[in-house]
Amino acid sequence: MRASIIIITLLVLISGCSERSFHQNASSAMSPTIKPNERFLADMSAFRKSDPHRWDVVVFHPPPNETMTRPQEIWVMRIIGLPGESLEIRTDGVYIDGKREAQPDRLADIHYDASIPHSPFPVVACPYKIAADTYFLVGDNTTDSFDSRFWGALPKQSILGRVRDK
Repeated sequence: MRASIIIITLLVLISGCSERSFHQNASSAMSPTIKPNERFLADMSAFRKSDPHRWDVVVFHPPPNETMTRPQEIWVMRIIGLPGESLEIRTDGVYIDGKREAQPDRLADIHYDASIPHSPFPVVACPYKIAADTYFLVGDNTTDSFDSRFWGALPKQSILGRVRDK
């Protein structure tokens, strides 16, 4: 009886611990939202029963790339495009299916750029058609972010959780 109570208590504690602390490395890709070397929390169960939304900041496993990522590395970026949409980043904002998407007030000072000047990487063609079960992610500091503009949309199964309060 006592052993089963201990096991049940442990299961409740483990299943209830859905938040995880992360440390942003020296990257400024998410500045000013998440500054280099800042700590933040992510809800690792956020997408078990619902899909990610536009403007969510998420933690994820980046697509494999021999020169840029290591196995099991975790990155943080913002979702701006959802499955099935046609996305275009213009000088005056993000366009979804040909219509300008209003950014939330909390993002009023963030400007998303279509490309990075002098980048050695190719930029995806715009408008970009987002495939089913994939999401288009960018850093809030788009002039210093290696993101979906370069490697395309990210599969949903690579998204691990939603960052809190960002």
